[in-house]
Amino acid sequence: MSVLVVGASGAVGGAVVEGLVGRGVDVRASSRSPERLRFPAQVSVVAADLRDPESFRAPLDGAERLFLYADVDEPEELVSTIAAAGVRHVVLLSSSAVTFPGAESEFNGARFLRVERAVAGAGLEYTFLRPGGFASNAARWSWGIQRDGVVPLPHPDAVQVPVHEQDIADVAVAALTGDALVGRTPVLTGPERLTLRQQVAIIADVVGRPVRVLEQTEAEASAMLSEHVPAVWVEQIIADWRRAVGTAPAVSDEYRAITGRPPRTFRQWVVDHARLFTAAAR
Repeated sequence: MSVLVVGASGAVGGAVVEGLVGRGVDVRASSRSPERLRFPAQVSVVAADLRDPESFRAPLDGAERLFLYADVDEPEELVSTIAAAGVRHVVLLSSSAVTFPGAESEFNGARFLRVERAVAGAGLEYTFLRPGGFASNAARWSWGIQRDGVVPLPHPDAVQVPVHEQDIADVAVAALTGDALVGRTPVLTGPERLTLRQQVAIIADVVGRPVRVLEQTEAEASAMLSEHVPAVWVEQIIADWRRAVGTAPAVSDEYRAITGRPPRTFRQWVVDHARLFTAAAR
């Protein structure tokens, strides 16, 4: 069996490659910048760009299964190329945003739904992974924590259930190496609800230095985020935080049911990435 992993330079894609290598699977890893990839010698590294479906023709040759992430605005041509190549099973990194009321009219939900529907409509076997908010979103706070121990936030009491990227990769590997998850759409979360303020406190505890929350207005947060994030994402991020204040989002047990292990905590994510928040990471 041969598997093509798209976006292998990303945290989830890279972990999927490593997981497949650990199971002895024939893996190809693709990226727009393949020269940046560092994998064991048995991994074939190839160039492919989601914005150019034609670039996938050679990488897909002979691939039976595919790990794909949904960062593509017009997926239909790409999915047609995937189907024509004879790929049997697509494991798509989607989002739990597709399950929310009004998903079709929101930027985040609509873009993921379009990719899911393109894959299903092409007659491909699929598994749609639907994680909630990534624990790795906390990496946005690293610079402020390194510099002066401050995390500016407009809605610090927004509640999340952050999921470790390794948990997502574990489920992707399970889907790519068997048929038990064909047609499934597992929603993946971490094991606990945490406010943004509590996440900041966990980071402070792990790195062993004071970190405080600086409360912002939405306008201040928008101006700051806009320096690094496209405007449409800024609006989505702030709206998500606003709506999450005082909520009790669902905690999924899908990871445990699929892998037989408890999901990793946000604290574990911080331990795994502690260097992001220390001066040495600069």
